Amino acid sequence: CHCRNKSEFFRESIISSVAVRMPFIPRLASLLGLLSIIGSAGAFLPRPPVALLHGPSTRTSLKSSQGDTVTGTKFEETDEKKNPEKRPGHQVQGMPEVDPETAAKQERLREHQASCARLSWPEEIRGIMAQAGGFATLSTLHSKEGLEGYPLGSIVGFAVDDEGYPIFSFSGMSAHTKNVLVNPRASLCVTEPEFLGAADARTTVVGTMRILKGEERERAEEAYLKSHPNAYWVKFGDFTMFRMEELKEISFVGGFARAGSITPEEYSAASVDPCLGFAKPVMAHMNDDHGDSLKEYIRWIVGVDAELESVEMKRLDRFGFDCRVTQKGGSTGVLRVPFQGGEPVTERKDIKSAIVDLSKACAQRKAEAEAGAK
Repeated sequence: CHCRNKSEFFRESIISSVAVRMPFIPRLASLLGLLSIIGSAGAFLPRPPVALLHGPSTRTSLKSSQGDTVTGTKFEETDEKKNPEKRPGHQVQGMPEVDPETAAKQERLREHQASCARLSWPEEIRGIMAQAGGFATLSTLHSKEGLEGYPLGSIVGFAVDDEGYPIFSFSGMSAHTKNVLVNPRASLCVTEPEFLGAADARTTVVGTMRILKGEERERAEEAYLKSHPNAYWVKFGDFTMFRMEELKEISFVGGFARAGSITPEEYSAASVDPCLGFAKPVMAHMNDDHGDSLKEYIRWIVGVDAELESVEMKRLDRFGFDCRVTQKGGSTGVLRVPFQGGEPVTERKDIKSAIVDLSKACAQRKAEAEAGAK
């Protein structure tokens, strides 16, 4: 359940990191480097409608693929550490050629995004799971007569305990409650809070549901109410607290070019990024009052010289922030802006200084560009 449905997936995410809401073949050459997202792990484009042809046994290398010169995306990740399952790439056909100048811009952007400091996958997943007031898709196995064994997806509220395990408060009347009482195997698909489409992050956790009683239940109720303050029903007699444990798999898609999995041990050992606690008001302030500054960061720090409609900060961590960037004409993508110097920024008071440093760097680079143009 990493996307809502195929048609929406295709519409929102045909190439690279971008959700392209327009006929993409005629416009590819004009999208420049903005249409590239490069992560630190395997790159796997979605299965597209016409122009990209995918076969289960077809593998296309980076060097020979025409598509990588258009989007800058690796269509096959050969590093086994980043692609342990050795997932195949995509065969790319019918893509228009781009001029050398555009290709060079895309390559510079790809290299910049690949070099940005980021959270580790376990940290990023812990942050997604720790979101306040979270709702996600729980998949259970049907226990209803005639539907035994078929999957049932349910939108449920969840929280996490101190170890990062998902906890739930379920009514005895709910179908998913009845299912897990018969077969406790389940999966939970969680998206990041600002999720809009395939360029955004999501994780799926597979494990076993267990009823919590006594002190375990009391601690779980307290943690759940901290995340969902208005969930008064957790105290009802016909509601049961569950915890997903015995985790078998934790998969992760951080946007295009970032897909894989981590071990339960890596997940348990990771911590939530300290910026998560104050990221929301900082981002709201930047988006409401400093939209022009965000555009400057994308122009002078990231290196996108296309005309931009809007830039919104959507995720903040100790190494920088991710922005949802909309180009004139409607093309939308997610790009990373790293803090200067690469040093982590963990205190709220220091975030302002780090952002001021970005503005200073923009001013310097802009001045240098203007001087060079004279």
